[in-house]
Amino acid sequence: MLKKDLRKQYEQKRMQLSAAEVDELSLLIVQRFAAVSFDDIKYLHVFYPMVGRHEFNSLLLVEQIRKRYPGVNLVLPKSDLQDHSLKHILWDESSPLSMNSWGITEPESGAEIAAEEIDMVIVPLLAFDLKGNRLGYGKGFYDRFLAGCRADTKKIGVSFFPPEEFLEPAPHDIPLDICITPGKVWKFPL
Repeated sequence: MLKKDLRKQYEQKRMQLSAAEVDELSLLIVQRFAAVSFDDIKYLHVFYPMVGRHEFNSLLLVEQIRKRYPGVNLVLPKSDLQDHSLKHILWDESSPLSMNSWGITEPESGAEIAAEEIDMVIVPLLAFDLKGNRLGYGKGFYDRFLAGCRADTKKIGVSFFPPEEFLEPAPHDIPLDICITPGKVWKFPL
């Protein structure tokens, strides 16, 4: 199946979930994060869930991180919609946020953190496979970002659905280290 068709299929699968199902699945994923160590994490890059897209509610995870790991600094992406790149802005509870023209909530301003400083990234995706390849939204924001991270930066995907058998990676694609679903923590390579 072509990536564009698979992307459409997974977008439809997510949209068929009710708001209550998204909340329930998100809570199950957050519970599975207990298997992830945050001991050596100084900078954790998270995404803000897009309104109306039925994404994993990362705000539930953020709430847990802020309570349990106060030494972890949260970082949010700020999109450059012209060149499809991301800046990484330190995010605390007083950071001003606003929605960009694509419906993505992001920081208005704040201290920028270099990609090389980030220790862990929670990666949005539509689908993933048994090798840790991911299918994103197709604009390459995260592919460019992850290419600038250190080799030891942990890349953790979150998915409401189990993996596909295989997704054909592009030459620039960077696989996940872990993907967390409501039912399992997948570590790669298997």
